[in-house]
Amino acid sequence: MIPDVSVIIVNFNTEDYLVECIGSVFEQTGSRQVEIIVVDNASDVDPSAKITAIYPHVRMIRNTMNRGFGAANNTGAAEARGKFLFFLNPDTVLLNDSIGIFHRFMNSDNRTDRVVACGGNLVRSDKSPAPAWGNLPTLSLLFSDLGFRKLYKNYYESRLATNGYCNSQEDRPVPYIAGADLFIRKDIFLKLGGFSEQYFMYFEDADLGYRLKREGYKTYLLPEAKILHHESLSTRNGNGFNYRKYELLEKSKYLYFKKNHGFIAAHVAKDLQLISLLVYAIAHRLANVQLATSNPQPATRNPHPVTRNPHPVTSNPQPATRNLLKITLDA
Repeated sequence: MIPDVSVIIVNFNTEDYLVECIGSVFEQTGSRQVEIIVVDNASDVDPSAKITAIYPHVRMIRNTMNRGFGAANNTGAAEARGKFLFFLNPDTVLLNDSIGIFHRFMNSDNRTDRVVACGGNLVRSDKSPAPAWGNLPTLSLLFSDLGFRKLYKNYYESRLATNGYCNSQEDRPVPYIAGADLFIRKDIFLKLGGFSEQYFMYFEDADLGYRLKREGYKTYLLPEAKILHHESLSTRNGNGFNYRKYELLEKSKYLYFKKNHGFIAAHVAKDLQLISLLVYAIAHRLANVQLATSNPQPATRNPHPVTRNPHPVTSNPQPATRNLLKITLDA
């Protein structure tokens, strides 16, 4: 029987979360005709045996190399048989029948053919809101991120920010849905060429949203569909600043502006990011100077010899600005 929905999950070193994610799909979906396709992006440990032992009906595809998020999702889409594709991150858990909510919305009688995609209400592990949608990236956004957004906070959050939260109970159109839970008509996805494989990770969802808008299609946010999102597990780097994630973000940001707005816009975007880093470095230095002058320490001789701290603080160090500048320049 041909499934109504093909759930596509790209995995990279998130096996335990993947098991929980798949389990939530089966638990919440019930008897609805769905297929689950897992595309493993050359994880350190092949999860195929474990997944098929627990969920024998899940289709496993194992890439020999990590081709990136968009490319792996395209691989799954090419194998999918459903009318609809549901791109779901492995670090998510369906909290209700989100697939049913999306499916009913897309098939409702009053739904125009121009509405081709939707997504749900993402929350973090502590149930606080997580980014679920975004405005398409613009140079106005990057300019505002220099600090000017404080002057027009409401406008920034509603019309410029790319990390929009679900703060309403009304279904509403949004520029694009976060790639963590994108539900889309398969024919439209394939017509547009799927996710751009030029992006390794990040901005491929915004890029698809840009192309959907350019073709006159609409995307909706459905607050009734609730999904837990642990976020960014495959790019975590200990407890410190995630330089790898920052590097991927900067490269993808530059590519987005170059691909959709031209070479000049891409370089303006890079320049604005460099200015932002310099503003951050100056503000951080001034804050430290102010702290030191407001709390002077008396110069007293330490009666105890200086010894190395056996438990160095590494929980949330400030990123080295010179490293961020180098990554931004190389993007």
